[in-house]
Amino acid sequence: MANLKLAGSKFLKVSAERSPEFSGKLAVKTNIKIDNLDKVKDAKDALRLDYTFEVDYGDLGKIEIKGILFLTGDAKTNKELLKLQKDKKYDSPEYVGLTNLIIQKASIKALELEEELGLPIHMKLPTLSVKKD
Repeated sequence: MANLKLAGSKFLKVSAERSPEFSGKLAVKTNIKIDNLDKVKDAKDALRLDYTFEVDYGDLGKIEIKGILFLTGDAKTNKELLKLQKDKKYDSPEYVGLTNLIIQKASIKALELEEELGLPIHMKLPTLSVKKD
């Protein structure tokens, strides 16, 4: 991932809903899917990654974000990523790096939506603590 840089991003779909009548047990499930990874036409060493980021709260509600990341990298890195996509090798360090980029972009938008709708935060936020000697 060291040879891969984020050149741009945009959201294609942002959807959020919350049930006003919820009561019961809450289970939060997050799903990240790389829908497509392909070369950008007319751009040297650029890739387009289409993704879907979902946070499912069961009967309480749901957040869905679809977007695109534009990535630049050297020809070798790009070829390797396209091969991993074709071979469906999703557990490689390079593919995990792509997933982390999606999390960075989509989680910020999801946090905004959770705040607006009063939904629980889908991830654990960092906290500070005092070190005791």
